[in-house]
Amino acid sequence: MKTVKYYANDVEAQMDRSLLEAEGITSNVLNENMNYAGYFAGSNFDIQLVVADEDYDLAIKILAAPPEPIEE
Repeated sequence: MKTVKYYANDVEAQMDRSLLEAEGITSNVLNENMNYAGYFAGSNFDIQLVVADEDYDLAIKILAAPPEPIEE
């Protein structure tokens, strides 16, 4: 597993996870609750979005792409 991106909050991590899942890439969010524990413990636990090694390059490309406009 490789870390694709680090996050300050779990909402953004879950949104990107959903985006990858929609493209057929299985991903996991690690430490999603630990950043709150780190706040109280005086430490920081980064939230991580991870994918399989073979999906890493495609995941980076998908997350770097600008969002498509919504057509009305």
